[in-house]
Amino acid sequence: MLWRALKTGLLGLVLGPVLAVLAVIAAMIFDPKCGVGDSGGCAMGLVTVPVAVALPSFALFFAASLAISLWRVRPTIRQLRNWGRED
Repeated sequence: MLWRALKTGLLGLVLGPVLAVLAVIAAMIFDPKCGVGDSGGCAMGLVTVPVAVALPSFALFFAASLAISLWRVRPTIRQLRNWGRED
């Protein structure tokens, strides 16, 4: 269960920054302030945003995978309803 969550977290570690770079590129294309005469702030987003997104995306994917795995192995409702009773 933890191994699967770790693998999913590593997927998030790769997928999160890739999506962040695509979002920054889209913002650079459609933002009229980015372009000629810009001091380079828009281009710095290509470096800083993926670094800032990497660990939170790992944590999000790891936690979501772990929660889904724990949800799948939960006891069924019937077992909880009959808990403590002898049949």
